[in-house]
Amino acid sequence: MNSRGFDCIVIHFGEIAIKGNNKIDFTKKLYANIKHMLDGIKYKKFEMLRDRFVLYPTGTGDYEKSLERLAHVFGLSWYAPALISKSDIDSIIKSAEKIIGKRETVKIIAHRSYKELPFTSPELVGEFIKREHELPFSIDKNSDSKLYISITKERTYMTREKRIGIGGLPVGSSGSAISLFSGGIDSPVASYFAMKKGLELVYLHVHAFNDNEEAAGSKIKELIEVLGRYCSSIRIYYVPAYPFQSAAMRIPHRFELVLFKRFIFKLAGRISEIEGTDAIVTGESLGQVASQTLKNMASSQSGTDQFIFRPLIGLDKNEIIEYAKGIGTFDISIKKYKDVCSISSIRPATGTSISLIDRLSESISLDEVVDRALELAMKKDYTF
Repeated sequence: MNSRGFDCIVIHFGEIAIKGNNKIDFTKKLYANIKHMLDGIKYKKFEMLRDRFVLYPTGTGDYEKSLERLAHVFGLSWYAPALISKSDIDSIIKSAEKIIGKRETVKIIAHRSYKELPFTSPELVGEFIKREHELPFSIDKNSDSKLYISITKERTYMTREKRIGIGGLPVGSSGSAISLFSGGIDSPVASYFAMKKGLELVYLHVHAFNDNEEAAGSKIKELIEVLGRYCSSIRIYYVPAYPFQSAAMRIPHRFELVLFKRFIFKLAGRISEIEGTDAIVTGESLGQVASQTLKNMASSQSGTDQFIFRPLIGLDKNEIIEYAKGIGTFDISIKKYKDVCSISSIRPATGTSISLIDRLSESISLDEVVDRALELAMKKDYTF
């Protein structure tokens, strides 16, 4: 038991609890992800049970660090420090005194998952009320202060405050994808939502610097570090944009951004082949800017074999900003930075056709441009 009176941290699954016969695969993935996230924290044991995980940190400091890390694990419904008791009424009531303050008034919320025990959940609550005159605390069903009691066959877990997890699916349980990562407000939020639905991401950042190391030392690294709170490691490809920019001088400027996006999709497709990923993730939101009209998105992605996820497709800018603030990327995203996706034009094309962008691609030998850019790429791995 640590200094706060708890024996362990109980961890309950989120969406994976309804996965039926596939549940065990998701559970194992979540268990592995949590172990990675707990790297560097001391604990005595980490159990994988049928309906929960149980972590036994070594001391108060390790409890706090563990709780902080668990706040960033996708796939969790809730988690909480817990006291363990035997699953009989006398033991449960006696143990409850260890984590309820004297003269405190609490509401008892009991759940008996093992139905063969000789008492029901309401009967346990009734026994607390019956013995109230013997206890150093009071029982009140309307109290805001709660004691949660989860009764299993051999052990009962008692918690005071459930910490709500961020839900979703374990990272890596849905496959992998290339995230098109500009460093603006949208792409980090799109990456967050992709991870939340179980995608393991490899990031692609196309930059305006002459040297990849300059890009790696920019705000992009700061954004990657924030997103790294939600996974144990990140791989990113830094690719200079100048091979495309040189070639694009031969086309009308108003089509440049749409063609540039096709360049990035093709580049992502090539990296996807190298990494063995299954899809591409973008931060596009329908109609948000000229390049994100329905026709322009169709033109830019044409010829791409990978499935494309657009997690932000129905969100407006203010909604995306609120999510960015919530995950901690907004203040970094708005730092001054030359975003190569912000190619401007007095009259940008808003309704290109696939055939037009095909012709423009052929006119600058876009596949060869992609080859040259890929030769200049730098792959970098970060561990958190």
